[in-house]
Amino acid sequence: MGTVQQSRDRLPAARHRVHHLRLMLALLAIVLAVPVALTSGSSVAGYCSGAPELQFLKLINTYRAENGLGKLALGQHIGAAAQHHSKDMAARNYLEHTTLGTRRGPEERMIAHKYAADETFWGENIYAGFGVKNGVDLGSARGAFNWWKASPDHNANMLSPKFSVIGIDRASNSTSKFHNYWTTDFGGASDTAATRC
Repeated sequence: MGTVQQSRDRLPAARHRVHHLRLMLALLAIVLAVPVALTSGSSVAGYCSGAPELQFLKLINTYRAENGLGKLALGQHIGAAAQHHSKDMAARNYLEHTTLGTRRGPEERMIAHKYAADETFWGENIYAGFGVKNGVDLGSARGAFNWWKASPDHNANMLSPKFSVIGIDRASNSTSKFHNYWTTDFGGASDTAATRC
């Protein structure tokens, strides 16, 4: 790429401002035309919910029904946002809500995956674990569900009447500290039904 230089001496002030504005608009058009790359495997079209995600969906919807709440629908866009975060945590070996690969928080990540988090209620639970405790595989849907249920703040997300849709993803990496990384993103706006793997 080349550089653009301007000489203030050669352009009168008014013409310089117009020239500068045209240059800025041209550069903005170029930037907007370049698609924003997400991390590998995190595209909306690439998301699908497999057995672990469907097991978790069954657990949380049964739990919500026991508490007089409606079922959560599995969403494609919000699911892709959850997948993006789980894969990034597994690949980079961390556990926090800000995605290290993009420095996006949950709301920004959902919006980047075309879920309208900025127009509705949203929430996020994350979890990581492996091994067996009391006969439960800690990396499984049941392991994540049990941990979140025992935590008041996470449990509040699972039982919030404000949420109607959920994105669920588990990513695994046996060379990372916790092996299995779960993200559930919650939203109050509708979403396209998620693809099943």
